[in-house]
Amino acid sequence: MIDDREFRSVTSWLEECHPPLLVSHQRPDGDSLGALTAMAAALRGCGKEPLAVLYAPLPAPYAFLSDATEWRQWSAVRDTLAARCDALVIVDTCALAQLEPIGDFLPDAPRTLVIDHHATRDAIGLRPGDLRCFDETASAVCLIIAEWARSAGIELDQAATSALFVGIATDTGWFRFTNTDARTLRVAAELLDGGADASALYRALYLQDPPEKVHLVARALAGLTLEAGGRLAVMRLRRADFEATGADGSMTENLINEAARLGSTEATLLFTEDPDGVVRVNFRSKQRLDVAELARRFGGGGHARAAGARVRGRWDDVVPQVLAATIAAL
Repeated sequence: MIDDREFRSVTSWLEECHPPLLVSHQRPDGDSLGALTAMAAALRGCGKEPLAVLYAPLPAPYAFLSDATEWRQWSAVRDTLAARCDALVIVDTCALAQLEPIGDFLPDAPRTLVIDHHATRDAIGLRPGDLRCFDETASAVCLIIAEWARSAGIELDQAATSALFVGIATDTGWFRFTNTDARTLRVAAELLDGGADASALYRALYLQDPPEKVHLVARALAGLTLEAGGRLAVMRLRRADFEATGADGSMTENLINEAARLGSTEATLLFTEDPDGVVRVNFRSKQRLDVAELARRFGGGGHARAAGARVRGRWDDVVPQVLAATIAAL
């Protein structure tokens, strides 16, 4: 857990930013988007002009965050943003593989702050003037940011508290994953007191799916196989599945959890064929298997119970390799 001294270092570092560029990983989830939203709000409250960046349009399930800050597209305004910012703040990742769109910008980026809760770390934020703020015990990066804001005495508006609640709730599986601890629930309660509406946020995230996503889930479950004596559930999504359902890549978020209800399984794999020659692999485990270590073998990373990797190669080569490694680990 991060102490007040380290949080004061973060606050002092941010006080020198005019303006900071805020980024996270590709394919942003609730935790990364919540962190960007809340950090932008906190910095605006301190008189800064943060520049929040995405690499693609805001994912449809998070449309309710569209007005919480001004979202800029990196590809459209990269040169302008790079010229304006005097600091870079990276949240929810310290992995180069997840920052490919800004990969050529990073070596010459201005001083950099990284705030993250993952164990996978590359050489980012290590130059003179850079700063790292890590806490692997935190259930979400939004938990770290909520605690920093409290330590710094920053009052967050309802949009920011809602965004932080979304980040914590989604990274804990709406408080049912093993990373849900008393610390997480205490901060979540503070955010509810600050105006977050848990029921409304749940409806916005999980009860608004289009038919295309439901059909994609059906195809994933229809093709589910059990390996390793029933201890491993495997789902596969090829390009033909997306074409047949009209779904897009953003609709795979949380799909891997559909197989977790199987009582015999310890782990689940979801293979997704991306159109750019990459096989995306999502790993989940229930109690024992360290899927972060598995993901690292294939250039990815994450948490012990939830991780991912993007593996470049032929489907018929990548899938058997990852499957064999997972079965051996089990």
